[in-house]
Amino acid sequence: MTPREQAMTRLKGLAQVSQDMNETDRLYAAFKNAETRGLEGEDAFIRTNANLAPGGSSAYGPVQITGTLVQDMMDRGVIPDDLKDYSNRFLDQSKLFLKYGNEKDLEGYDPRYDYGGSGDLTSEQDQKDYAKLAKVLIAHHFKNAKNKVANPKPKPMGFAQAAGRREDPVNELIGAWRFGPNSKKGKGNDRRYYREFMKSYNN
Repeated sequence: MTPREQAMTRLKGLAQVSQDMNETDRLYAAFKNAETRGLEGEDAFIRTNANLAPGGSSAYGPVQITGTLVQDMMDRGVIPDDLKDYSNRFLDQSKLFLKYGNEKDLEGYDPRYDYGGSGDLTSEQDQKDYAKLAKVLIAHHFKNAKNKVANPKPKPMGFAQAAGRREDPVNELIGAWRFGPNSKKGKGNDRRYYREFMKSYNN
């Protein structure tokens, strides 16, 4: 390969990295719009208000990341070393959410840990780390979504695929983030969510 060809290859690689980063930023903004509906700054750093979820929900922040997801991504080695300290503190906060949610009479209760509470991770640095962590998780999910669309598994007889889940990688990603990667739910189960996501994503 000539020096010119090597330089062109490097430039193409940098362009691809830039494109991937821009796409992740775009996806993050779209999930933020769907999850916290335009809340900005500290106002977006709240625990979910969905206090009737079976077993409780620890979903938190602009794109409503759960402790279960962070733990799973830690176990799989997805989270980079520079975000592990923040991720561990995120998991500690998630445990407090699950302990004190809907438990006003429990000793040690603090409204910060109840549904709609702010939690502890609201400093400027924590907000930056949250965004970095969220984008790592979204990029990972999007990569998986693209692989699923490109390499679909044969459907068993009588199996009905959730509408919109595997028509394209973005729909697959939305479904995986909203309902979980293995859920059979799709657009029909939360049309508002998909609509708010696409409103931001297409702008």
